[in-house]
Amino acid sequence: MPGSNTSKPTPAPRRAKAPTEPVKPAQPQAAARAPRKPASVASPAASAAGTTDMTVDALATRTGVSVRNIRAYQTAGLMPPPRLQGRVAFYDAEHQGKLELIRDLRQQGFRLEAIRAMLLDTPDGAWSEYALISGLFSTTFFTVEKPQRKAISEMASHWATPATPAQKARLSQNGLYRPIGPDEVEMLSPALERIGIQLAELDVPLDTVLDLQDKLIDHSRAIAKVYVEQLFLTLLKNLASSAQDQRPSGKSGKTPDVRLAETMKSLFERLRPLAIGSVSAAFPVILQQEFDRSVQKAMKKRP
Repeated sequence: MPGSNTSKPTPAPRRAKAPTEPVKPAQPQAAARAPRKPASVASPAASAAGTTDMTVDALATRTGVSVRNIRAYQTAGLMPPPRLQGRVAFYDAEHQGKLELIRDLRQQGFRLEAIRAMLLDTPDGAWSEYALISGLFSTTFFTVEKPQRKAISEMASHWATPATPAQKARLSQNGLYRPIGPDEVEMLSPALERIGIQLAELDVPLDTVLDLQDKLIDHSRAIAKVYVEQLFLTLLKNLASSAQDQRPSGKSGKTPDVRLAETMKSLFERLRPLAIGSVSAAFPVILQQEFDRSVQKAMKKRP
């Protein structure tokens, strides 16, 4: 090879043309389609210059997302299919916007399931704060424990007397257990299970434990509802309204603003320990007050 360069100067121009050979098949295709579509649409070079349609390689270059990930997101249902022109797929500005949103949210640590929920559940014409909160913060955002599986036949097995079907039904229907099979549940709070075991060791009757648990759940649910409606959703609405007011006129609200998602995630991450911690801080004080009140009341009744 070096000898051929030394003996004959003519091969050098041929080599310079070699890199352009793979590009030539694309040029006749663009020319052949010119009568039906403008050449600027079919040409990747024209797309890179700012036209609407672009190939997957051009889309990857613009967004910094690999071609492999683009196709994976499309397979996962995060992006609509591209427009096919012959055997060539073309992507438009909507694909680019969604792909940039997916990229930015992935960098913020959001799961693909949450991103899919945002993109699918957002109503046309407006960015729904409810769709956003459902997609980003549902299921596991506020929980602090990892669920554990347990056979229904083993529920309440630490009491001396086996649990009746009615008692097992109370356990499985109180909201702390998620059915995952005909004879299996998922415990959403293994810590409460461990507390129940210790109460069984203290010979506290199972019905008493079930009554305490039902009361705990009912009152905790009432407190949580107040926090959600008066704190989280109120702040959420204010944040979304402010973002909508700052949106440039004429800009569609169909695609979520990643900055709104980031701000909301940061806000909720700050509120989460405050809400949980406030309940933990208040309960010991209330428990002491109720204990003292009950003891004094009982002492007054003594003859």
